[in-house]
Amino acid sequence: MELSSLDVIGYKNQQVPNTFIIQPTPTQNLGIVLPGYRHSADRADLHYAGRILLEQGADLLRVEYAYYRTDFMEQPDSEQDKWISSDVFAICNTALSHRSYNQITLVGKSLGTIAMGHLLADSRFQNATCVWLTPLLTVAWLRSRIEEVHPRSLFIIGTADKFYKPDILKHLENVTKGRAVVIEGARHGLEITNSISKSLSALNQIVQALQEFLNEGANRA
Repeated sequence: MELSSLDVIGYKNQQVPNTFIIQPTPTQNLGIVLPGYRHSADRADLHYAGRILLEQGADLLRVEYAYYRTDFMEQPDSEQDKWISSDVFAICNTALSHRSYNQITLVGKSLGTIAMGHLLADSRFQNATCVWLTPLLTVAWLRSRIEEVHPRSLFIIGTADKFYKPDILKHLENVTKGRAVVIEGARHGLEITNSISKSLSALNQIVQALQEFLNEGANRA
């Protein structure tokens, strides 16, 4: 596989960091990993999601924004939305110009689920398979976007996450005809406080769910 970085300019003429991994033979399958605010694409859950997609023969775009190193959180919500939307559309437009993809998988963690919501407004992404890791279920417009597009979805969240809202999660699971993995005691980082063994067990649960869900998607394509 070929490892490269796309030269992309996003919000306020800043580079959008990324890694683009290209299969040695042509593929029509593209996976896009959208990390969290401090939860990078190298964290285990996103790393293994990417591994699974590569093993399925997909090209893989890892968007590697690091907003925690900027004044992102000091901006009003409208500016944050403009910032992340500008960045993800710039990088995804460039990746989509590389090959003719007919199968897209979006994997987002926390802030990355906001990025997913913006992408789903575009018809090119409305048939995407979506993995929502700790989705920000309290954001009204994101819920509405998921209801409107109802993409094939897997939701993963912990009971100790402040964004865990059981009623909303069940509703979105039903709307998308998707599935949810709820990890007992897991915080927003998908780890269990004061227990390495339980955190590793949670990671194993996440990876198994990812494999099952993504493999089903690959078999349908």
